[in-house]
Amino acid sequence: MKRNMENQNEVVVEKQEGPKNKGQLDNYFQYVIQAIKDPDHLLTDEVKGKHQFGLITLVVFLGLVLLRNLVGIFQYLEAIKYFGFGDYFDYVDSTISIGVALALIILVFKNNASKIDSRYDLNFFFEKFGSLLAIPSLLILVSIPLDLLEVTIYSWFSSLAFTLLYLSVFMIAYRFVAKNNFKTAIFYVAGFYFVYQIVSLVL
Repeated sequence: MKRNMENQNEVVVEKQEGPKNKGQLDNYFQYVIQAIKDPDHLLTDEVKGKHQFGLITLVVFLGLVLLRNLVGIFQYLEAIKYFGFGDYFDYVDSTISIGVALALIILVFKNNASKIDSRYDLNFFFEKFGSLLAIPSLLILVSIPLDLLEVTIYSWFSSLAFTLLYLSVFMIAYRFVAKNNFKTAIFYVAGFYFVYQIVSLVL
């Protein structure tokens, strides 16, 4: 009896220590590697429970966009000092515009898609956007040191990253919201684009 209780205690201790040995950071890097190597695995109707990692990827993407824009400040610092503080904001307003456009499109997707399937909640779209924005994040990350080193092809990587951002909006709209309706999916992409441009103009 006593030996059985000791065995049970050992099992409980192992269960409690298991998650500590399996770090959250390592799991996130595994998620990113999987999202880059096999995004189709995450981009399904099935809810994988990876919404937290997806949300982190969304934040990382916006952070890298901001960092990419801030590189311009260091490159043109003397000119900006001449023109004044207002020009600093020009380098960060695109990040805010993308963030607002992403937040709105996710809310619209959730409101419209939840009428089709109750599983399509905010966490579902955090998960799907995160799986698709891993590659654009990597492209922006590569473009930053290239820009600092004044390697002219840096713009190729950042341009491709933003192209993939629009493609991500289209893919999620087409697969989960518009349900294979090409014209409706294009309408969502156009809405995302115009919201981004309008917010940029306001800022």
